[in-house]
Amino acid sequence: MKEAIKCVFCCSSIEEKNFGIVILGKYICADCERKITHLTGDDPNYDVYQGGLKRIWFNEA
Repeated sequence: MKEAIKCVFCCSSIEEKNFGIVILGKYICADCERKITHLTGDDPNYDVYQGGLKRIWFNEA
């Protein structure tokens, strides 16, 4: 049985209506992608998403 592809941020499974993106082989759902693209430096979740993107970039996710 093949394991479902899950978002590296929220762990939601890929759905037909919520494709998202793949960066360096890691899946980010459309909801998290939207949150990332609308973040500002003073957003309380900024550090969370920044850290997650760093883990992807350095292949630690």
